[in-house]
Amino acid sequence: MFKSLFSRLVGTYFIIILITIIVLSVLLSTFFEDFIFTRRAEELKREAIDLNPYIEMYAMGLLDEWNLYNYFKVADRYKNTTIWIVDEMGYIWISYSSSDEEMDKWKEQKLTAEEFMQVIKGHTIVKEGKFGERFPVPVLTVGTPFKVNDKIRGAIFLHSPVQEIKGTIRETYKNIWLASLISGILSIILLFFTSKHISKPLIEMNQISREFAKGNFKRRVDIHTKDEIGQLAVNFNAMADSLENLENMRRSFVANVSHELRSPLTSIRGYIQGVLDGTIPPAQSNKYLSIALDETQRLNKLINELLDLSQIESGQFPLNITKFDINELIRRVLISQEERITDKDIDVIITFQSLSCYVQGDRDRIQQVLYNLIDNAIKFNPKGGKLIIETWRHDDRIFIKTEDRGPGISKEEIVRIWERFYQVDKSRSPKTGGTGLGLSIVKKIIEEHGQEIWVNSEIGEGTAFIFSLSAVAEG
Repeated sequence: MFKSLFSRLVGTYFIIILITIIVLSVLLSTFFEDFIFTRRAEELKREAIDLNPYIEMYAMGLLDEWNLYNYFKVADRYKNTTIWIVDEMGYIWISYSSSDEEMDKWKEQKLTAEEFMQVIKGHTIVKEGKFGERFPVPVLTVGTPFKVNDKIRGAIFLHSPVQEIKGTIRETYKNIWLASLISGILSIILLFFTSKHISKPLIEMNQISREFAKGNFKRRVDIHTKDEIGQLAVNFNAMADSLENLENMRRSFVANVSHELRSPLTSIRGYIQGVLDGTIPPAQSNKYLSIALDETQRLNKLINELLDLSQIESGQFPLNITKFDINELIRRVLISQEERITDKDIDVIITFQSLSCYVQGDRDRIQQVLYNLIDNAIKFNPKGGKLIIETWRHDDRIFIKTEDRGPGISKEEIVRIWERFYQVDKSRSPKTGGTGLGLSIVKKIIEEHGQEIWVNSEIGEGTAFIFSLSAVAEG
């Protein structure tokens, strides 16, 4: 029945509102019924008390019957009230009713002790019913003591038909239920639009997520609120952006891997084929076989980087944490790149805060980080450029900086340099080489150490990479 979120919300709210309205209506109806009966009883008590002086005057011969009945008429106030004055023996001494027949009917009737004895004792009674079957319809009866010179000489009974009271109650009920009906209709209209407002972005997210499953990451959720639903929509759109970027990266990854694998394989196959079929003269075979060997090394590097990246992202990348001298490790990496540095006539400037600088980390992985960063610095440095390397300590961390005097990186590209296969140099020329995986691996290695790495760069001014490691004491 309630399969959609919208129908569930409407159904749930409707049931809650219906129950609330019914409960409130019943409680209000009961309250008003009690209130009206209590109020009518209080009015009858007040009228009985007000009539007592006039009845006392009548009993003392100071007021005639005609004037007394006029006071009874005033007390009645169109309430169709029957008034009895009962003596100490229980006989109805005086009776009044809007009907003359009723007035004559009650005179000289004797009440039972049960009916008037409590009043004679000085108590005020309130009863609902036919008063010992004396009335054909239920009445509300109020009995109060009748006093002469502050002494009880009988009782005053006022009877008001319950039917008239219930007529007032029915009007009250009608107003209560009419108000409840109007409130219910307005609430249903409001909850309809509220549920629509709540469910619309969720339905839209559901539809868009199905398109995501089909590979379409272009659609986004329209955001109109700042509440939890709005925040969910914002996060959903952010997730969609990430998925779209991830899909673009995946496609770029496949294209780049294909390109990176195809180029060296084509070269290797061409050179070997040329040597085997005699296209390449025997005198030059060693030269081209050397080139083929370089291509295999390039392939091996790409595959190793892909494996490293896969291990890091899958969490299967254990670190062998030891203590080592980062300055010494930098020297070894520079020595391994000495030939390339010399070929480009790069001026190497090294600034160490101290002769030795011990850190805690995985020595082999940090060597991989340094190799990638120094390799990039050499690659993008112009001929005769500068390679600046610094280490310094701040608090409990060691900071390492590698800086070049290359073309620099724009602010738009800085945020993307850590992505897999992203290359600032779009030409992929053999001159610059690279797979676009180095910086991605560097960042993940540093993060696995619980440290940070960032880049400072200006177009035409060069680029500096800075990362941190935990410092340890020597010895």
